[in-house]
Amino acid sequence: MRYPQEFIEELKNQADIVRIIGDYITLKKKGQNYWACCPFHGEKTPSFSVSAAKGFFKCFGCGKAGTVFQFVMELEGSNFSEAVKTIAEKAGVALPVMTNDNDAKHYEERDKQRDDLRQLNSWATEFFESNLESGEGRIALEYLAKRGISDESRRQFRLGYAPNSWDALSSYLQKRGATKFQIERSGLVSLKDSGSGFYDKFRGRLMFPILDTQGKVVAFGGRILGEGDPKYLNSPETVLYTKGQHLFGLNYSRDAIRRQGFVILVEGYLDFLIPYQHGVRNLVASLGTALTDSQVRLLGRFCRKIIVNFDPDSAGVNATKRSLELLLTEGFKVNVLTLPDNLDPDEFIRERGAESYTKVLRSSQSFMDYIVEQAIKSHDQNSPAGKVETLNEILPYLKLVKDRVEASEQVERIADRLKLDSKLVREEFKRAVETRAERVSEVAVTAQLTVKPAEKRLLAALLNHAGVRQRILRQMAEAEYKQLRTAPIFKLLFELEQQGSEPTYDVLSERIYDAALVNDLLPELLMELAEKSEEAYNREAEESLLSLRSTRLAEQQAVLQTEINQAQREGNAERVNELLLLKFELAKQERALTNQLRP
Repeated sequence: MRYPQEFIEELKNQADIVRIIGDYITLKKKGQNYWACCPFHGEKTPSFSVSAAKGFFKCFGCGKAGTVFQFVMELEGSNFSEAVKTIAEKAGVALPVMTNDNDAKHYEERDKQRDDLRQLNSWATEFFESNLESGEGRIALEYLAKRGISDESRRQFRLGYAPNSWDALSSYLQKRGATKFQIERSGLVSLKDSGSGFYDKFRGRLMFPILDTQGKVVAFGGRILGEGDPKYLNSPETVLYTKGQHLFGLNYSRDAIRRQGFVILVEGYLDFLIPYQHGVRNLVASLGTALTDSQVRLLGRFCRKIIVNFDPDSAGVNATKRSLELLLTEGFKVNVLTLPDNLDPDEFIRERGAESYTKVLRSSQSFMDYIVEQAIKSHDQNSPAGKVETLNEILPYLKLVKDRVEASEQVERIADRLKLDSKLVREEFKRAVETRAERVSEVAVTAQLTVKPAEKRLLAALLNHAGVRQRILRQMAEAEYKQLRTAPIFKLLFELEQQGSEPTYDVLSERIYDAALVNDLLPELLMELAEKSEEAYNREAEESLLSLRSTRLAEQQAVLQTEINQAQREGNAERVNELLLLKFELAKQERALTNQLRP
């Protein structure tokens, strides 16, 4: 009994030797390789080395060496089939059905198909390249020049052109010696509806060869240069190519990814080519499709940190969110980069250069900050229902944070951004994890979105006395009320004051769209039973405003403390000192306000 050879080759490509050997011994990176004390003989000084880029291990003490298969066989005392099973389980690769000798011919035939298709893809690449500089291919050259692709880059990446012909490529392949049967199975042609004969799949398109990690052409992507759909067309699945198992450019960038310790994930061919051409080498493209489990595992062979830099349009945002779920599930540390002015990587680098791109990379957001920001943009933060939906959008990603300390800090940051009680958010998160709920409790959240006593007292004074209103509004800034539950009322009061209009119930109820505020709070504030003098209202307004300012300063200090904790974990002493100074200044301001509030 044995496993198919094609599966063995695929497993060898997908299994990360560093991760698998790291399950048995502690590896430490030194230079480009990983080192440890050899598990096969006793030693105090590490002489056992693993080359991630080349996929093998070597002990310079006892001399043992080999691939990941030999390591597992030697350490566990297993045979080859048992080692294959162990490695497949660790790599998350499904095992095929074991075959016996009677089935060997089937797999030998598939191996031959793979060899044949590699040859056809090689010929097709040469054909497309040669056509790029033909008369018809000038349109592709002009397009590449317009998009900033240099001649050196187009040659390095073997870009080409598929002529607008029904049989130019297939005729060329037959002249090179390919049979019609081989061509039919190549993915380079489409079968005619009649069931007899075929025609070229790629016509009138700029061609991008798609390579595996070993640098072999396994498929093609083609961009239409004239009228027609689809805009981009990829090869169908073949014995060499399975959709969702390859990443464009990885064979070129893998060494740079290992050196720099992280990878930038972009969407399309040009989003890879332009940055790479300008010296940004640690990136890959997802071939314009949603990221898959296989692609994530493939990336895991080279690094565990990733910056997702998809297009900023709605499709790109949705693709980013789907990618985050996969990457976080696989244990990646993930940041998200949204480029200024809604540019994609290709446009940004052509307009502003690679140095500017490298700078903005450093300001990429943590995945949770990105998710929170997108959720806040998508829902009305002035209503309890909007805050509930915001939390529901964040919840699935919060569940993926495995580290308890990090999860706790994220809860604090989320609560601060939404102006919610952090205890409430923590309890709802805990409940959702324990019960596997997909939504927070609307009743629990809404109950916490109450108006602070200081808000109520301040608004009562502003609504019931014009003199107090005029004086206090001149002292207030938008930042002091925009995160309050009653922000819509404050905002409208400023607008009415500028217009010289009175804040009557009719006017307020018509222009505030929060039913709870209109039906419950406004009548209570406008129908105060106690008769108060202007002096009393002034005093209440001043004290309430000071109280709200003090509370806001305390909240800002809590946010700074979270950032200080993060900077301390990262060992960024300069940032810690900077944040401590800011916190000290806020604490001083808070003490001053507290002293003013004391009788």
